[in-house]
Amino acid sequence: MADWKKVIVSGSNADLSQLSLSDLSVQASEETVLVISPAGVVGTRENAASSGSSGTSGSSGSSGTSGNSGSSGSSGTSGNSGSSGSSGTSGSSGTSGSSGTSGATGSSGSSGTSGSSGTSGSSGSSGTSGSSGSSGTSGSSGTSGSSGTSGATGSSGSSGTSGSSGTSGVINVVNSGVRRVMTDIDGDSARANTNLIFNDTGGSASEGLLTVTGDVIISNDLTVQGTASFLDTENLLVKDRFILLASGSAGTGDGGIVIQQGTQNVGDTFAYDGLSTSRWGVTSSFNAENSGFTPDAFMAAVVVGVGSALPTSVASRYQQSGNIFTSASGDVYIYS
Repeated sequence: MADWKKVIVSGSNADLSQLSLSDLSVQASEETVLVISPAGVVGTRENAASSGSSGTSGSSGSSGTSGNSGSSGSSGTSGNSGSSGSSGTSGSSGTSGSSGTSGATGSSGSSGTSGSSGTSGSSGSSGTSGSSGSSGTSGSSGTSGSSGTSGATGSSGSSGTSGSSGTSGVINVVNSGVRRVMTDIDGDSARANTNLIFNDTGGSASEGLLTVTGDVIISNDLTVQGTASFLDTENLLVKDRFILLASGSAGTGDGGIVIQQGTQNVGDTFAYDGLSTSRWGVTSSFNAENSGFTPDAFMAAVVVGVGSALPTSVASRYQQSGNIFTSASGDVYIYS
């Protein structure tokens, strides 16, 4: 069933109805053990298994005492002349001296202290940036010439007969040509401009087409009530913070931006799928002449909870696969 699943991250608590560990390899020795408390809290314990005690070594036997050597005898006295003297008894041997004691070892000297480290120097401050120059003012547009005066009308004739009308003035046309737009020069002359050509049978509605060759400066607002087309524009600079697309739509629909990739009107698309999923998505090889699109992938939305809000309170349009909810307490949920 699709719903919000809690993501276990560092520092978060998790409520698990079942925990299963499989394909665990056998180790020669384990230092970490997974434990569960009576309250159902899962944790780990280091060095949980104790090692067995080692046996004691046997005592060595005592050595036997050495025996004393006999004392040496005194030498015998010489006998009287003629008679032989008796032999002297042998003396006992002398006792051996005790061995000297070993000297005490000298004490080791104390180790020297380490020197303190030097402090680091402060970093230099960055210079200020220069101010930008002011932009130049635009030149004023030229004033239009005054229109020519109309000729005086003839005086009316006597009763019964009608008076003759006055003669019409004549204007001189400079640089005349077919379908050119004329501009007044001095009230008596006009110029047929080659950069302004009017075709009364042209245009998308066959109501006339004005072709202007060269740059055009418009000092005030420009209002386009029809379709505006911009061709061969390398960079489009728009001051408006928001761009309204499909402004002529009366209902829901798809719409977005197509980046052409090699084939005219065909490319990668970032758009809103208003006819199906009501989500932003992307697709490739999309023809910009189509009125709808089917996303290959969707953009994930992140909903940040406030206070004690739970993911179940999220608006239904955001309860879509892949969307994320973060609570004020730091818990993270993903909809799947």
